Amino acid sequence: MAPEDHYGTDIWEDFRDGYIPGDTLDIHPNVSLHNEATNDIDPVTHEVLRHRLYSINEEHGQTLENVSGSPVAYYAQDFNPTILAEDGEVIFQGPYIQFFSPIAELQVKWILENRSDNPGIEPGDVFLSNDPWIGATHQPDVHFIAPVFHDGKLFSWVVNTLHQYDIGGQNAGSFCPGANDVFDEPSPIPPIKIVESGELRDDLRQLYLRQSRLPQMVGLDFNAQIAGVNVARRRLKEVIDEYGAPTVKGVMNQVLNDAESAFEEKLSSIPDGTWRARSYMDGAQTGDTNLYVGEIQLTKKDNTLIFKNEGTEDNQGAMNLTYSGFRTAIISVVNPMMMYDAMWVAGGALRHIDIETVPGTITHAQWPAAVSTGGQIGIEFVIALVNDVVARMLASSPAHKRDLISGTHESSGAVAQAGLTSGAMNLER
Repeated sequence: MAPEDHYGTDIWEDFRDGYIPGDTLDIHPNVSLHNEATNDIDPVTHEVLRHRLYSINEEHGQTLENVSGSPVAYYAQDFNPTILAEDGEVIFQGPYIQFFSPIAELQVKWILENRSDNPGIEPGDVFLSNDPWIGATHQPDVHFIAPVFHDGKLFSWVVNTLHQYDIGGQNAGSFCPGANDVFDEPSPIPPIKIVESGELRDDLRQLYLRQSRLPQMVGLDFNAQIAGVNVARRRLKEVIDEYGAPTVKGVMNQVLNDAESAFEEKLSSIPDGTWRARSYMDGAQTGDTNLYVGEIQLTKKDNTLIFKNEGTEDNQGAMNLTYSGFRTAIISVVNPMMMYDAMWVAGGALRHIDIETVPGTITHAQWPAAVSTGGQIGIEFVIALVNDVVARMLASSPAHKRDLISGTHESSGAVAQAGLTSGAMNLER
């Protein structure tokens, strides 16, 4: 019989099928969430704090980039910082790799549900995780997750995710296209407390780096990710001390609510309907020449978008993506196409997105399927499918058909975002 956590839930269901949080999180009473907020905030203070929070998130990313100095962080910018609410909703995500931030929400919510009692969540803690069945596109994308406390209550979270050079597996670099299952790949690590009350756990750091062919280089990234969350946490505490926790929390809530309202407004001018797309994967692993189908269905009903993957092949070989990857691919497309006027606030849109996937498929893999190519192959595959159906949906609306993004690359401009204006790409018809 599989072991159960303290709240009667079979934790191994998360490890097998992928973590899907419910509407209400089951958090141990040892952890009190800070939710006291001022609702009547003048517009000037709101704008000052909104930009202050975004700047903190940017400084978080720049700290990681500069402390690491690695080509992956400094030149490829294969990372993203995120600020999340006390319950895990994404408030601000950085302008780097977009699919790293919505996936951080799953990591935070899983920690709240499964670590709030044992080992507990305390001020100064930092958790490390790379488990694709909890929340990662593949194992080399490593999350460092830090709670922010105020007066003994959990106020918010800061998270960064960085692609690391090599964390084990049968192939150097930890992409394992010939893997038969996850045991040929780097070990998935569910959230562990790598820093405890401000003290680094040397034993766990050594255990983690021991898996790598490049422990010195990965060690630099490890230190940089801790530096990043520490800087962000310190800056948030400075803002709380200056403006007061209820005011800062009120601005965070309003940022999320404004993004939600903007998303709902767009949905109101899109007709209800269903749009479908199909694509093919050429080969499930090294030496395989077969074709495998991936399908997606998008239904818009009232103020909700429903994404499904019915008709997709069973998971096999090494090309699979977990539920968390499928989910975060959706926001990587929705953000630039539909949230350009509320950019970087994924939580607002996620309130109106439902996902109904079939476990055991190449876009919702069940353990122990091989998933280490998910961060390069699987995520791009799903982004292309999502891009297709979202573009079809927007094309059905006279008000939004000029907002769709298209292109020859399978990511269609949706993975990383940069530019001189905040508007979406307008395509002449």
